Amino acid sequence: MAQAGSADPGVGGHWAAGPRCAPWRWALALLWLATAAGGPSRRQWPVPYKRFSFRPEPDPYCQAKYTFCPTGSPIPVMKGDDVIEVFRLQTPVWEFKYGNLLGHLKIMHDAIGFKSTLTGKNYTMEWYELFQLGNCTFPHLRPEMNAPFWCNQGAACFFEGIDDIHWKENGTLVLVATISEIPCALKSRMAELGFLL
Repeated sequence: MAQAGSADPGVGGHWAAGPRCAPWRWALALLWLATAAGGPSRRQWPVPYKRFSFRPEPDPYCQAKYTFCPTGSPIPVMKGDDVIEVFRLQTPVWEFKYGNLLGHLKIMHDAIGFKSTLTGKNYTMEWYELFQLGNCTFPHLRPEMNAPFWCNQGAACFFEGIDDIHWKENGTLVLVATISEIPCALKSRMAELGFLL
């Protein structure tokens, strides 16, 4: 019988797995991982973000049933002395069709609401799928392509007004912040982009 603290390899002459495993095995495993990860045949991870100066043309296969952002409007002029209230807007996805069913699964549609205290006008900003939620969520199988195909482009839609009744009755409309002054760095960046301040 082996005494406590001895280097007995155990039954059958093999080292037990776990913390008693031979240190050289751990060193070999780490060396192999480092070599494999740094090899030239590996793809770079994470994949670098590819910037575009334009929206890529969508595939003609992707067709929208409804027009994207039909009542869209430009972002309004913001003045330095204006106070902007920011609202969190949330409702279950497809609540117009399924009620609160997807809300129970926490599948929600979010938006941001803005109210100018200077003009009293409200605005909503939402992200929408250009080709509707079904096309964006599920891939298409096309006979001329080997891989599944996605119609998943999207964009922000900014429009005047907040549908208070819709958001309050079906989800959430909560004031989350008040912006009383636009920071200088943001002002200069907005001026570069052509916003009037």
